[in-house]
Amino acid sequence: MENPHWGRLDRAASTWRLGSSRVWIRVRDDEWEVASTHVDDDQDPDAHTTTIDHTGPTDAPEEIVWTRFVTTLDDEVSTRPGLPDRPVVVRPASPMVLLPGRWGRFFFRVPLWTMLISNASGRELVMSEIPSKALKSIWFGSIAGGELCYAIEAPLERSVEDLEVDRSFAICEVTVRNSSRERLHFERICVHVEYMSLFDGGDRLWTNEVRVTFKGSEQVSQLSFLPGPPHSVSGAQRVAPSRLPPESDLIKRSFALIREITGI
Repeated sequence: MENPHWGRLDRAASTWRLGSSRVWIRVRDDEWEVASTHVDDDQDPDAHTTTIDHTGPTDAPEEIVWTRFVTTLDDEVSTRPGLPDRPVVVRPASPMVLLPGRWGRFFFRVPLWTMLISNASGRELVMSEIPSKALKSIWFGSIAGGELCYAIEAPLERSVEDLEVDRSFAICEVTVRNSSRERLHFERICVHVEYMSLFDGGDRLWTNEVRVTFKGSEQVSQLSFLPGPPHSVSGAQRVAPSRLPPESDLIKRSFALIREITGI
């Protein structure tokens, strides 16, 4: 991946920042020691910086906790971007309605994770995963049939131009089709990013495009993950695999309908 933000780490002590996360690394013999924290966005004017520096000073706070990873003396550790390890729940700026037979294209930003990868013996192993932003957990669905997700605070947008360019996020394009005979009236959508890869499109990182087909309020949705980036992103190269192998025509619950939340 030809990007200064990611790649092989030197064995010298280093530090960098991605979004609101701060990461420090130091190396001692066959151990890589890693410490991280998140800053308060309201207290740090640079909390959303996209600058990542692998060669800065090790200015970690004295009270921070270090985790020690025992590997080999000749291990080559690298960093690459990753997506959250759970589905994410996104809200449009206001409740959305798709009429029967209609479809819409939506965009939102997903905070990236820093993946520390050990390459000992030619085999890639994930050492540590550090979110660029501390995400809140949310339960999506019923008590018995729901799942634990992350809440995305940024709204679901109709145009990618409404999203700020920030290399600590990836852009996700979602196409929603209402194939039912009723209105799709929703205020939340659950997107399964664990089935998505990452692609470098130059000034932005992108996920696979996902297509969600709504078949009625009493049914779950059908999900389809395109194998590459959105068609509008030309020349993008894959830089990180999906956590789970993408399945064709995956069946999942995707929408929180208005009547389920308000009782109407």
